[in-house]
Amino acid sequence: MINNIFKTVWKFFDVICFLAAIGFAIWGFFLLNFTAGIFSIAVGLVLLGYLAEKIANLQ
Repeated sequence: MINNIFKTVWKFFDVICFLAAIGFAIWGFFLLNFTAGIFSIAVGLVLLGYLAEKIANLQ
């Protein structure tokens, strides 16, 4: 059972890391300035949209 969970998480590990990186970048920009945080959310959403389109085209 643990093996199956590990294999499933490993398949999506790069996506989890990508989302965590965007989350921490947004957090860091909010620590700098509120306006920078808002713009970082916009950039993060654009990147997530692009990633979703790339994944949709693969299947």
